[in-house]
Amino acid sequence: AHGLSAREIEVLRLVAAGRSNGEIAEELFITRKTASVHVTHILDKLGVSNRVEAAMIGVRLGLVSGDGDAAEG
Repeated sequence: AHGLSAREIEVLRLVAAGRSNGEIAEELFITRKTASVHVTHILDKLGVSNRVEAAMIGVRLGLVSGDGDAAEG
């Protein structure tokens, strides 16, 4: 199991779509700092060091679609 919260999965989908922390913050109505903390937690939980690796794992786990849009379901 990946251990990501529902909110972290939301953030991961936006990361995979190429959104910056600022854009994630605006889209989810959170602060840039909160978005940054979510991204840090995602990287830690997935055991990766950057956003691209996190996005690739998200796709592999079926949490994120390969075309950058949020996976349906």
